[in-house]
Amino acid sequence: MRPEKGGTFMKKSMIWQLAIAAILFASPAYADPSALTLDQVIKESLQKNTSLFRAQRDYDDKMATATETTLLDNPELQVDVVRDKGEGGTGTDLEFTQPLKFSQLSGARGGYAQALANVASMEQKYEILKVINETTVLYTQVWLLSERKKLYENYADDADKMKKLVKESAGQGQTSPAASHLFSSDAAKLRADANAVDAELRQVRTELARLTGRSFQQAKLERPAFVVVPEDTERLLAFAQTQSNLRNVIKNRIQAAERRLSVAQQDAAMPEFGPRAFYSRSPNGDDQSYGIGVALRIPLWNQNDAERKRANAELRQAKSEADLYAGLPQQDVIGELQQSASALQSRADSYFDSILPGYRKSYELTRSMFRQGQADALEVWQVREKLLSSENEGLDALAQAVNARGALEVELGGKIEEVR
Repeated sequence: MRPEKGGTFMKKSMIWQLAIAAILFASPAYADPSALTLDQVIKESLQKNTSLFRAQRDYDDKMATATETTLLDNPELQVDVVRDKGEGGTGTDLEFTQPLKFSQLSGARGGYAQALANVASMEQKYEILKVINETTVLYTQVWLLSERKKLYENYADDADKMKKLVKESAGQGQTSPAASHLFSSDAAKLRADANAVDAELRQVRTELARLTGRSFQQAKLERPAFVVVPEDTERLLAFAQTQSNLRNVIKNRIQAAERRLSVAQQDAAMPEFGPRAFYSRSPNGDDQSYGIGVALRIPLWNQNDAERKRANAELRQAKSEADLYAGLPQQDVIGELQQSASALQSRADSYFDSILPGYRKSYELTRSMFRQGQADALEVWQVREKLLSSENEGLDALAQAVNARGALEVELGGKIEEVR
């Protein structure tokens, strides 16, 4: 069986990439139409990311090797025109030879070519998944740092407002003027922190721009949203067994290396041979002859040692990679990563759905009580600090959830949204 041709696979690969971006990531219902969403950025990354072009080059190299493996050597046609001295007319000698290897007749080369094509396909899909996850992580970091910068700037402005309120209250003898220094220092610290976050944001934006080929300096990003991580580990395991995860890639590499070694050994054990057909006609045309034969290339000096060594080295490397996972049952690893991703996603959702709204409401009420003289400035400052700390924890919780989700998806070999 011949492997799929490169053009056909490239078309399928592009369809697969676009399907991942267009179907697996659903934009949240509350999305701002002026903001970029995660699925839009992933689409751009899949179209422009240089890692995918390198993956395509590696795929093309393997497919070229697979094609070369299955092709027969070009036949040889030898034509001699002869003329006997003193006689009229010319004679002709024709000889046709088709070089063959035993591995071509046994089917070993066809099996190796198909195994190599499978490896090429799985490796490319695995690289696509890594690019999607890398883009997701960087997108989340850009969004997080943008939100943190706005958070610090807003809280710095709020600290200035509270400083004025405290001074007014102190002027009326309702609170200590020392409290105003807390808010004044907070405002200065938060603006300094916002500048530091902005510096980090510029670096991460540049990294994301390199992946996607577009600028994010003025871009507004929507908060990333994902489907719930399935709780059924058996379902996740069944999904992983059919995907292009690293474990399956290694299994296919071993199979391809074994078949490559089989080809090398067969070609070393049996000599190359070439079936021959020949025809001869004498110059006067009275004598004609034809027949068949075989030409043998005796493996006396070269017994395919170099190719056998290369094939053995490839097989050893693939098996050493497999040994790394031998003591890590996939079901156990998926179970651990599933619990981690599920717990961290639940924690992040709790921050944005209930924890932060509660703290924000508490701060609003405490500020209102301060204006009415029912709470002092220190109480306002303490509640405010708790809210700011929780806002930061919520952002970090989302980043941790995205990282845990990415680790699970790499182990699965596909997006969680694909699991059925």
